[in-house]
Amino acid sequence: MPESTKPAKILTVACLSGGSGKTTTVLNLATMLSQTGKTLAVDFDPQGNLSQWLGWADLSEDATIAETILPSSDRVQVEEIIKPPVNEDREGRLMLAPSDYSLSRAADAIAMEPGRERFLKRALKPVLSDYEFIVIDSPPSKGILTYNAILAADYLVIPTECTHKGVMGAVSTVVLVKELLELDFNVPQILGIIPTRDQWAGANQTRMSKAAIEAIKEALPDIHIFSSVRQSTTVQQTNYKGWSLQEAGDESLAQAYIEVINTLMKESSNA
Repeated sequence: MPESTKPAKILTVACLSGGSGKTTTVLNLATMLSQTGKTLAVDFDPQGNLSQWLGWADLSEDATIAETILPSSDRVQVEEIIKPPVNEDREGRLMLAPSDYSLSRAADAIAMEPGRERFLKRALKPVLSDYEFIVIDSPPSKGILTYNAILAADYLVIPTECTHKGVMGAVSTVVLVKELLELDFNVPQILGIIPTRDQWAGANQTRMSKAAIEAIKEALPDIHIFSSVRQSTTVQQTNYKGWSLQEAGDESLAQAYIEVINTLMKESSNA
């Protein structure tokens, strides 16, 4: 596949709440986008779930994304750490910048460095013309790693589970973006929120899920709400196989991700 002549469109998936479905969202978006253009999935969460789902469970002997953000004397170029998924032959369309717990130690190492909030953005610069899309996973808490993930992006998607905790996580994420903007950082455009783990009993949405989605709309009226992703064992099964829901043949569960990709294409073409 020929290299892109334009810089990659960078999309970060973030939510300041655990269990929001961030990594599921990254897996689906990156895998689906790779059908359109060469895509790099960046695991920027020390938990490393994305790396594990794409077949890289043991990175003890390998350099990871952590080494790309270190101070100059120890820094590794991002090209040196990028790997293909090993669970499925993606024919070079989908690549991975992997992560493990060493990313937490890297965050400590850069804590006092000037410009530390944009080290990931700097790390990705050399490969921007090699990909059409870069999709970044982020930690579920406020801190230097999350700042890096957000500030490296052109666009932001916020998945949030349909619970009170999830709503608070989505609100906190939007507040963080506004705080970064007030500090004169260039912040990404928020494409919207994906309600996840939407629970239904038969043909009826549960009261808790319905209330959570209404609370998101009330708290963040200016932000688009994508279709929800229903709670399903299929989601867990496809995650562990490193597949998108679309690849598994479940278009209805994948609807929210399809909407995100359509919105990304529309917004980036207008940029």
